[in-house]
Amino acid sequence: QRPTPWGLSAAMPFGDLMRINPFETLWQATGRYFRDERLRQLFGRYATYCGSSPFKAPATLMLVADVEAEGVWRLPGGMADLARALHDTATSLGVRFLFGTTATRIEATRDGVTAVLDDRDVRHACDAVVVNADASALGSGLFGEAVRPATRVLAARNRSLSAITWAGPIPHDGVPLEHHTVFFSDNYQSEFAALSSGPAADPTIYICDQGEGRKLVLANAPATGAAAPASFENTMLHCLDTHGLRLDLSSGEILRRSPAEFAALYPATHGALYGRASHGWMSTFLRPKARTHLPNLYLAGGSVHPGPGVPMATLSGLRAAEALLHDRASTRRSRKTVIAGGTSMP
Repeated sequence: QRPTPWGLSAAMPFGDLMRINPFETLWQATGRYFRDERLRQLFGRYATYCGSSPFKAPATLMLVADVEAEGVWRLPGGMADLARALHDTATSLGVRFLFGTTATRIEATRDGVTAVLDDRDVRHACDAVVVNADASALGSGLFGEAVRPATRVLAARNRSLSAITWAGPIPHDGVPLEHHTVFFSDNYQSEFAALSSGPAADPTIYICDQGEGRKLVLANAPATGAAAPASFENTMLHCLDTHGLRLDLSSGEILRRSPAEFAALYPATHGALYGRASHGWMSTFLRPKARTHLPNLYLAGGSVHPGPGVPMATLSGLRAAEALLHDRASTRRSRKTVIAGGTSMP
């Protein structure tokens, strides 16, 4: 359900544990392999896959490059089709979805959760609850005082990165784009130092060319819950222009989002897109696990173990389901008693 340093040490030979290099930063490790700063930037970018800085994330994240070298899956129809497939499968198994409904409170007693209340004043009695909101939403009291102790609020210094994004029909000209294209800043260290307080003046910019003129453009930003500076769009366009790419952002269909919009979409995150930042060798062990101390209340999603991203969040759902089913199957033992004949029964 969640590894511990001691459990991992017991499960792996010491030499293997050292080879995953948890005590060195990703940036330090790449410096031992590459002399060219641009290659260090390229492989250091794997830290941002979980909203972290390569100057603070453990070198263990080098494993991501090895995984990607084995091949990356794409879905016909995109990620939306994955959601539809999950919906259709769940519906066929008897799941009932209530879309456009906000959960406002989780009722609980000392024996566990009892109901979920929604914004339509409907009380949904239940035997168990799986919360896939950000784990901090519970600790912030957004689901009521009864379940507030289930998690802690993530401190600002431990939040992962947020982002400023543009999505929609975005014509371009200049350098050709791959499906994934990254335009790096001239100084990675200065960029991440700037991200402690606001968007960088020379940001690294990621573009996903989705075809038929549609694109997703993304730049990192700190998870402060603040709106994007009005000048940042021009900063981003100027940076791309120096790389030989020109974007047209005049379409009224373009959806713009910043830490402020992400904070509104995902309450208690302040815009952090990946939960806890993967900074330091202990970060993996500090994420909340699926089972909380409150009976029948479970966690899933990118803010809990094993981490952010579609594969990881899916695994977190599997961990939550395993915990829930295990707990439902468990039975309590009766108190010992002695009956006539002297037989002791557990």
